[in-house]
Amino acid sequence: MGVMVMTLPFEVGVVVRDLELMERFYCDVLGCRAERRSGVPESVGGPAGLGGELVVAWLRVPSGGV
Repeated sequence: MGVMVMTLPFEVGVVVRDLELMERFYCDVLGCRAERRSGVPESVGGPAGLGGELVVAWLRVPSGGV
């Protein structure tokens, strides 16, 4: 049986305290581009141990993936 090797990440989640600062860093320093934002309700974020209601920022990496 062959082994699947991942060459690029599909999606990565990073929990941060300051979303604006994180987004500026990823865009200005690493060259990502802000694509969109979406909300995650407390009913999902709380039980997942993520501290309640969340905002998710989707960034496009310089190679083109989101």
